[in-house]
Amino acid sequence: MSGSATADNARLISQLADATAAAQHAYRDNGRLIRLLTVLGGPAAPDEVLSRALAVLSEAFNADVVLVASVVGKRLRVTAASGLADDDPTLAKGWGMGSAATAAVTGGQPMAWENHGGDEEIPPALVELGLRTGAFVPMSALAGGHADEVLVLYRSSGERFSSTDLHLLATVAYRMRITAEDRERAVASERLAQSGHLLAPHLPPDVLMRTAAELMRRLTISDDAWVVGISDQTAYQLAHHGSAVDTSANLPDRPVADLQAWPAALKGEAWTTTAGTWSGSTPRTAMCVPVRRDGVPVVLLYAARNTTRPFGAGVIEIASIFASYVGAALDNAGLYQELRRQATRDPLTGLANRELAVQRLDRELAHGSPPFTGVLFCDLNGFKAVNDRLGHDAGDELLQQVAARLQKAVRPDDLIARFGGDEFVVVLSDIASLDDVNEVGRRLIDPLNEPFELNGERVSVSASVGGVLGAAGATTPGAMLRDADAAMYVAKSRGRAMVEVFDDVASNRALDRLDIRSELQRALDRDELEVVYQPIVDLETGRPSAFEALLRWTHPRRGAIPPDVFIPLAEETGEIVAIGNWVMAHACRQLAEWQKLPGWAQLRLNVNLSAAQLWHAGAARQVIAPMHRAGINPGDVWLEVTEKSHAGEDVTAVTDDLRSVGVHFALDDFGTSYSNLAYLKQFPAECLKIDSSFIGGVTTEGTDRSIVLAILAMAESLRLTVVAEGVETPAQRDTLIALGCHLGQGYLFAREMSAEDATRLLREQT
Repeated sequence: MSGSATADNARLISQLADATAAAQHAYRDNGRLIRLLTVLGGPAAPDEVLSRALAVLSEAFNADVVLVASVVGKRLRVTAASGLADDDPTLAKGWGMGSAATAAVTGGQPMAWENHGGDEEIPPALVELGLRTGAFVPMSALAGGHADEVLVLYRSSGERFSSTDLHLLATVAYRMRITAEDRERAVASERLAQSGHLLAPHLPPDVLMRTAAELMRRLTISDDAWVVGISDQTAYQLAHHGSAVDTSANLPDRPVADLQAWPAALKGEAWTTTAGTWSGSTPRTAMCVPVRRDGVPVVLLYAARNTTRPFGAGVIEIASIFASYVGAALDNAGLYQELRRQATRDPLTGLANRELAVQRLDRELAHGSPPFTGVLFCDLNGFKAVNDRLGHDAGDELLQQVAARLQKAVRPDDLIARFGGDEFVVVLSDIASLDDVNEVGRRLIDPLNEPFELNGERVSVSASVGGVLGAAGATTPGAMLRDADAAMYVAKSRGRAMVEVFDDVASNRALDRLDIRSELQRALDRDELEVVYQPIVDLETGRPSAFEALLRWTHPRRGAIPPDVFIPLAEETGEIVAIGNWVMAHACRQLAEWQKLPGWAQLRLNVNLSAAQLWHAGAARQVIAPMHRAGINPGDVWLEVTEKSHAGEDVTAVTDDLRSVGVHFALDDFGTSYSNLAYLKQFPAECLKIDSSFIGGVTTEGTDRSIVLAILAMAESLRLTVVAEGVETPAQRDTLIALGCHLGQGYLFAREMSAEDATRLLREQT
């Protein structure tokens, strides 16, 4: 046979082999397609159809892992999978898109991928499987050609996905998407036809809302559904139905502007997302359709799935039809619902109001879950200062932000109400002990730790919380609210961000404290208050350099009431302003008399000043006026402010005004609170008074002595005067002198004394 004949035969054999291979591939591809179409056309729920289709794809295309992933930003999150365990972290966390996945998503065309050493296209949890090739196939496209869902196949064999494979997979992916959407639409349509009539009767509003939530969940084939009402630009939950537990079943009241779905709702459009984290850290797909009346949204219907599988267009359409059913039903019950809300809701925060809180507490005491019912009374610290400085509009916005944080902190069955002003009350159900009350109280404190943004400025407030326990038949709503209020004031006296929970004994003590608080308001008029004086002396000579003015209260029936009891009460009630002005006037007049004595023209005066006085309007003028009336030099007056009562930057203007006329500032009880340089930088202190708790152990090596040394060193570097408080023994005095402290006060030199005794002391040392 000639050479040309041999070449022709070889060419024919090759063409025959190619034709045979092509026929085999076509037969194989047709077989694959038929198997998949059979699965997609079979009778099954949407999720089951998708699961079967992925299993067939895995077998037909020799793929180790096949999955459907939703596009969330620049990440892929698994919707359905074959070849992955149910608890695989890939299902929840997803992974970042590499170049091939990005090209498929943005270009709308299937892309093949080979692993050349980098694992950018593989979920981190699957790296150990040794996957070497893959395919990313868009299942649908959004506006602009971007896909929102991708079919992904991985092989460990190393066999590449051919162009024919990609073409066939593109057809399959499209069919899968269409089938799933058609199946969901059919299910939703059938359920709407079967259930829509359930909204037709004139149901009571609460029953109507619960029914609407249940039907919304069934129609959308979701895990949870909510009905959210709209009133006064506030969204509030009306009903929930589904699998969510704990606080995830509660959507807190919030301004409508905070809702992602609100812009679409205003247009009458549905809203969807696959990026929401509606409970814990699990991504959830969410949908919202509005119920509108006169072109304005009055109710929002939410649905959520525990996976990122998006809602198809058919389901969204059915949900929108269902929203019109709900709107028709609301025509019968909507007016009653709105009137009821206005009567029981605080218009500013959207929380329950005082009336509803009392009603709920009364109902809990009568029919609540045994054994106990709890009440928490919450009052804000620092709110008045923000309100006065930034204005009432900013104060209202702050209350709204606080309410939103507190709403998230309470348990699902608890009721939180705004009682008035900056006071909030929580009615606690199913309480077993005081520990439960305390635990929820702490949950109210913690959310307020982070600053709030108001008009571009960061402000901070805290809360003081009081709690009580009540049993059915043993107490009343009024008594519980009174005792919780008393407990709150005890918490406030202990400092900011504190919780105080009362038992019966503590409640009795609190009632006694409330009596004192009430009588304090009349103590000034009854001439029960007195100013006494303790000298501040040169430690080496014992000669007084100043007197500290100290307030005392002698009650006609109770006797002497300690300052650490009545001073916090005066600050809480605001009486401290009038009392403080009275003390300043008395002390300034007395200093003027002393400075007339021979040899005492340079004597100084220390007066304690509450931070509440600095916050008060016209504070600088009220502090300076008594000095001018008494004819003394303001430079001879030192105002003592304790660290724990420090008011921060809010009082800078006041302190600047006082410093401008020569008034000095001292930090009292130094070392017991913040004791940091930032604190000293913010407050114009020129003197530190070392707290007496450190002086007791100053004579021996140990912590107290080390702290005193540290304070003295810091004061020297900042050019601050130091006064040691509570000096009681000669050894303490001598040690302080040796350490470099020159001024002190304490019982070693003199106790507090009347003005007459202080005058006698000065004359004796002339």
